[in-house]
Amino acid sequence: MNSPIKTPSNAQVWRFDNANALHYALIDAVSSAVTRVVSQGRNPVLALPTGNTMVPFYRIAAEREAALQIATWRCFNLDEYYPVTPENEADSFRAYMKSHFYSRLKTQALEEEFLNGSAANLENECARFENKLKSAGGIDIALLGIGTNGHIAFNEPGSEFDSKTRSIELHPQTLMANFQGRAPFTHAMTMGIATILEAQKVFIVALGKNKATSVRDAINLSLTRATPATALQVHPDVTWFLDQDAASLL
Repeated sequence: MNSPIKTPSNAQVWRFDNANALHYALIDAVSSAVTRVVSQGRNPVLALPTGNTMVPFYRIAAEREAALQIATWRCFNLDEYYPVTPENEADSFRAYMKSHFYSRLKTQALEEEFLNGSAANLENECARFENKLKSAGGIDIALLGIGTNGHIAFNEPGSEFDSKTRSIELHPQTLMANFQGRAPFTHAMTMGIATILEAQKVFIVALGKNKATSVRDAINLSLTRATPATALQVHPDVTWFLDQDAASLL
């Protein structure tokens, strides 16, 4: 059973009994949003995340690709590690998306766009990606997770709210959460906070007690660069999908 939570911001916050119920509700929400865009005669532009939290979502989405009209999707990944080499390529987000989503589809998405983790010039690559996103018409649906330090995409604490796609040094807390001590990467490229805030609709997902503090801070604190996810408070259409543990401090 899911239940709404009242918050100081305009965000909708939904709490679910378990991760399975959450992911099916998220699938339904994405389906409705996609249908709305397609009904306007457009191909929906989606910003897509990675991470363990999203693995079940991509499995269900692939199973329901026809209903979700995935063949119409223009997909832009939120971020990518840097530098990606043959030695660490298996840990890249391009590899993640191929393994968990794209390789499972019977029909390809209309567009699969990634930041190039092997690019020779980071500034040029980030500008290329940002321009490609603008040419697509901007983001219709942004799917996000949240880090234990309050990051969204790889916008680490201290990120400016007007930031665009750029390179960034990863926070030690992020590296520990993602690689449990080993660190094949120290840097990444990421959509900026301002880039994400230009999305028409934002869905953000959090599971587990280790996310409870960052969820509480993102929703209840005043805007602060120390918790980048607080930037979502200024967006007019944000929906949080939380399990009981992630919502436990609200």
